[in-house]
Amino acid sequence: FLTKPDSRGVKAAFELLLELRAVESARGREGRRLTKLGREIARLPIDPRFARMLLEARRLGVLAPVLAIVAGLSIQDVRERPSVEEGAAREQAERLHARFADPTSDFLSLLNLWNHLQEQQRDLGSSAFRRLCRAEFLNYVRVREWFDVHRQLRQLLGVRGAAAETTADPTLVHRAILAGLLSHIGILDTRSVAKTKPGDKRRPQATYRGARGASFAIFPGSALRKASPDAVMAAELVETSRLYARTVAVIDPAWAE
Repeated sequence: FLTKPDSRGVKAAFELLLELRAVESARGREGRRLTKLGREIARLPIDPRFARMLLEARRLGVLAPVLAIVAGLSIQDVRERPSVEEGAAREQAERLHARFADPTSDFLSLLNLWNHLQEQQRDLGSSAFRRLCRAEFLNYVRVREWFDVHRQLRQLLGVRGAAAETTADPTLVHRAILAGLLSHIGILDTRSVAKTKPGDKRRPQATYRGARGASFAIFPGSALRKASPDAVMAAELVETSRLYARTVAVIDPAWAE
């Protein structure tokens, strides 16, 4: 390298690869070698976390639904949310998007939206489908990108057939996704959900204890925002006014073991 990479970034990268079982844990840098699983991950041109999810999904027999979810996570969210100033349009968008919400999992919400788009694309012509996306506050260009990424990943994984069955046991789907998100687990901090005083309409914001001392809350746009489940996993942790977990699902911590 002309400029030496930041040692902290390299260390974090190897920690992630160890977490995903993509490299062997050994003393010394020379001892680090790709595992068989790591070689498979390396062949997929996506985030290694997502690649790990797909490989676990194939092992568990739920590749079709996880493939649709991973393709959706790989791009910018197709759902458009008008600004606060556009009050009526924002409310309509939230109402339309809420049709796909799953109370236990934002990942399944994404899968519900995928199934809806697939069904509408089959039934409608190109122009009518574009109008539908606009009417339902869905970005048509990103929807097409979602379809394209899905098709490319399907080809790389050797999945045959134009439309695979995307319904599966939610537990197996989430276990496959968790394989790539082990360090994005959060356990509810019970101190953050103390009872509110009578007449106090403000609900306390549940806080979760995560890996490496992290403390985060569920993003306000999540379907799980008000549920405060005991344990969750998140597709990403984003720092804004505080650390937020985006795209969240309820999990059983025993799955991680």
